[in-house]
Amino acid sequence: MVSKALLRLVSAVNRRRMKLLLGIALLAYVAWLAKRVGARLLLASTSEVYGDPEVHPQSEDYWGHVNPIGPRACYDEGKRVAETMCYAYMKQEGVEVRVARIFNTFGPRMHMNDGRVVSNFILQALQGEPLTVYGSGSQTRAFQYVSDLVNGLVALMNSNVSSPVNLVSAPLPPLCRTAQTFVHL
Repeated sequence: MVSKALLRLVSAVNRRRMKLLLGIALLAYVAWLAKRVGARLLLASTSEVYGDPEVHPQSEDYWGHVNPIGPRACYDEGKRVAETMCYAYMKQEGVEVRVARIFNTFGPRMHMNDGRVVSNFILQALQGEPLTVYGSGSQTRAFQYVSDLVNGLVALMNSNVSSPVNLVSAPLPPLCRTAQTFVHL
């Protein structure tokens, strides 16, 4: 007899796999449509394509340090597949492509419980709780405000750059120092 836990696990794997396949199919349709109407295609990719990088900060020509079977592999690999598909359409079909690799973005209307560093720090500071810093606190994160991201996307779309572009601010100090800044606000 199959346990309920195993059925839940299989269901979760199937949902992730279906999201990956659906994402690929939709991107293929959008790329086809861009070719058909002569539109420039913007792919909102992610810094996650670098995996667990061994190089900091990452430049666009860094290929990353990835785990294709890890817990977030469907997301990471899905974005890598999307970039590959976009460049295949560019080379084979002449579709103009812009790929933005988006890093940590914050701003109004963030969900306070989304598990991201900025929202966690804000929520914990507002509640008077100690701020949670995972690991040693020496790791850094690069953040950007949402309006800066939008400006970067517009600039990328208006440019002649067809290679991937990291949209990110300069790296911040170690997270332990960033956390101290939130405490003092």
